[in-house]
Amino acid sequence: MHNALIMNFIRYKLLGPIGLIIFVFAMIVSSCNRGRVAHHEEKKKDSLSFKPVYGIPFTEVRRRLKNGMSFDNNGFQTEPSYKITFLANDSASVYSPEKKQFINFFVFMEGDSIFNVARSYFKMMQMSKDSLKLQVLEVQGDTLHMKHSLVYMTFYSNDYLKNVLKTNAATLGKPDRNDTLFIKKKAELANRIPDSAFSARIPVTMESRSPRVTVKYLKIKPDVSNNFDDSDGYMNPEFNITINKAYEGFSYSFWAFVDDKGQMYFDRSVDYIMPEYRESTTKTIKAIIDGYLKYYLIVKPGNTLGIVHTSAVLLNVVGRK
Repeated sequence: MHNALIMNFIRYKLLGPIGLIIFVFAMIVSSCNRGRVAHHEEKKKDSLSFKPVYGIPFTEVRRRLKNGMSFDNNGFQTEPSYKITFLANDSASVYSPEKKQFINFFVFMEGDSIFNVARSYFKMMQMSKDSLKLQVLEVQGDTLHMKHSLVYMTFYSNDYLKNVLKTNAATLGKPDRNDTLFIKKKAELANRIPDSAFSARIPVTMESRSPRVTVKYLKIKPDVSNNFDDSDGYMNPEFNITINKAYEGFSYSFWAFVDDKGQMYFDRSVDYIMPEYRESTTKTIKAIIDGYLKYYLIVKPGNTLGIVHTSAVLLNVVGRK
C-alpha cells in the first residue's frame, strides 16, 4: 500500500499543480471513507441489542468466581439473587428484595457489550431466549477494572426453568461438592493456624449469661445503598458489648478469633495505640477477654456449609463502673 501511494504521487506530480491538487483531494476522500468504514465496523462490534429477549423474565440460577467456586479465600459467598426482564434496549425491570416488587430502571450502553442497570455494570457474555451469562464488572470511581471482575452470573428464563429443566433457581444455586471440599480444607487449616481464619457464612453468635452484660449484633440491612448486599454482616461480624459494674471505665475496639470450640483469643486492636502503650494495652484487652467475656458470654463458633471453623469478630467493648 505504501508503494502504491508513492506511485500515485509521482503520477499526479507529472500532471503539474492540478495533478497534485487532485492527489491531495483523493487522499482526503480515501481517508474519510476509511474512517467511516472503521467507525461502522467498530460500531457493529460494540453494538448490543436486547431485542431477542425483550419481555422474557430471567432468574439468576448460578453465580461463580472465575475458578468455578462459590467462595473466595476470605469466605465471601457468591449467591444468585437477581431477576431481570429487558423491556427495551434502554429499560429493564429488576426485582427489588427490599420492596419485594419489580422496579423499572434505565439501561445505559457503554460499548463492547457493557451496560449499566440498577447501579451496577455488567458485560453480556452470552444471550439466548433460554439463558444469559453476565460478567459483573468492578467499578472504582470512573474506571472499570476488567481484570478484577471475576464474578459470573448465569440466568435461565422462567419458562426454561419450569417447563424444560423442571426445577427452580434455589436448587440450581446451591454450592456444589467442590465448594464443600474447598471449605473443608480451609477449615482444617484455620483450626490449626488462627491467622488462616476466614469469614464464616453463618457467623459467630454471642449471648449474655448475666444481666450485667448486654450484647448487640450489628446486623446489616440490605438496601439500595449497598446494592441489596448484606455480605458485610458475615464477612465482618461486629458486636457492641457493654459491661456494667466493671472494675473501672474503659472502651476498646478490637478483632478477636473465635475457634471451632467457641474459645476467644485477642487478634489486634482497631484503635491506634502509641508504641510505648501497646504492650500494656494489649495485656488489658486480653484480661477483659479472660475476665469478662469468657465468663459472661455464651459463644457459638461460626460455620460454613455446616463445617465449624475459626473466624474473626469485631468487638466494641465498653466497661461502666
